[in-house]
Amino acid sequence: MPNIAIQEVAVIGAGLAGLSVLQHLDPATHRVTLFDKSRGTGGRLSSKKVGNSSWDMGAQYLRAHSPEFAGQLSTWHELGWIAPWPVTPYVADANGLRPSPDNTRRYVGTPRMTALSRKLSEQAGEFHATTRITKASQQDGHWFLRSDDDREFGPFATLVIALPPQQAAELLPINHPLYQMAAGHGMLPSWTLLFSCEEIIAPEIHAVYVHNGPLRWMARNSSKPGRAPEQSWVLQASAVWSQQHLDAPRPEIQSQLLEAFRSLTGADKLTLTDTWLHRWLYALPDGSSAPAQPLHDPAMKLYLCGDWCQGSSAEGAWLSGRSTAALINQQDNE
Repeated sequence: MPNIAIQEVAVIGAGLAGLSVLQHLDPATHRVTLFDKSRGTGGRLSSKKVGNSSWDMGAQYLRAHSPEFAGQLSTWHELGWIAPWPVTPYVADANGLRPSPDNTRRYVGTPRMTALSRKLSEQAGEFHATTRITKASQQDGHWFLRSDDDREFGPFATLVIALPPQQAAELLPINHPLYQMAAGHGMLPSWTLLFSCEEIIAPEIHAVYVHNGPLRWMARNSSKPGRAPEQSWVLQASAVWSQQHLDAPRPEIQSQLLEAFRSLTGADKLTLTDTWLHRWLYALPDGSSAPAQPLHDPAMKLYLCGDWCQGSSAEGAWLSGRSTAALINQQDNE
């Protein structure tokens, strides 16, 4: 049999887009080195643990609009990496709080959302966590990376940047066409408050889409399959409110989000046990038109992907990574 040349690929960003690239690259011809500035994988699928409590801090569930992602969710379910979350959502708006049943099939990683990303990351040749890449340069047709603690990595034949567009732009030459495409694509922030409490609040409510006030979503995290039984909640603020309060003092943010929660649920008493407040600077694409195809420069073997490239959801991130991997596989097999 002829020798098959293995292509070294660097993927910056271990969220679902980067992991989808890893998942769909031909392992017979590619070896992937994965980088992420965080301690683990998941990106906006991340979870948080404080004291005896844990929460899904970013994406709250997975759902499918496309047959491709529906099939993938079914496969992950069969593998035991995700499980259905049979929740009846509520809606809160100017007319009050009320059930809003639907037929959406929602899945969550078990026992937390990052269980899925950890499984997907096992396919990487190497994974460098807590590694913030600050420079990417190409020499003699190969990519070399440098981290903020002055470590060097490379050479790589192909570079994939699976980061929010503003962060991706920081790694590109300012005169490169992809720089303007990334730098000009807006992302919206979101304050997220995680808390556990002693009281059982509104036991009939497990998830709420909120259409007024500072919140846009709240969920009883402990209602998801595989979670600990303590009363744990996730409150996600709207993008508009978060932008207006982007640099407000954290105690003020927490107080206002808790007050909104009390107002919606009628909670008179709230004895907090564990809390965590997180500011997502790049939570959601701002609604700008997504590119018609994955952003790439085939001559430089440079690719950009993420939910901002193909729909503002976990599904969009997965589809973007899948499309990117298809381009790389095609180019390297020609």
